[in-house]
Amino acid sequence: MPPPFRVLIVLMFFLIAGCEITGPDDPRIGRDPDYQEQWDNFQDGTYYFTVVRGCFCVNGGEHWVQVKNGSVTSAYNIWRDEPVLEQDLQWIESMEDIFDMIQSAQTEAFSVQAEYSEWGYPTSVSIDWIEFAVDDEISLTISDVHPGIR
Repeated sequence: MPPPFRVLIVLMFFLIAGCEITGPDDPRIGRDPDYQEQWDNFQDGTYYFTVVRGCFCVNGGEHWVQVKNGSVTSAYNIWRDEPVLEQDLQWIESMEDIFDMIQSAQTEAFSVQAEYSEWGYPTSVSIDWIEFAVDDEISLTISDVHPGIR
């Protein structure tokens, strides 16, 4: 014998009550202040790192990146075994630029996933900007992060 209609209504209420719906106005969406604070405490704006960028874009591939006072000052394309030209440094992100990209993706992209190191910097980022678009995805793998200059 099927359960009474009231029991079904109560069960559906409990099922729905356990779900959370978030939207662009949800205060939980945005940059995680703990990661940014950890990163800020780990370095002073001068650091270097290696990034492998998977995308259909001008700066895809593996790069060694040096940042001084928060700005990318030099980069080396490891796959091509050549320095990045000064006029092309604008296409290479600093760690702060990567944090900004993640923050933008959290409200603008179809999906975003990021993993962080114990020092707060992202180690892996995967963004799909448009659900059914082709060639809009980007992935970053960040390693060998060191404060100071080399």
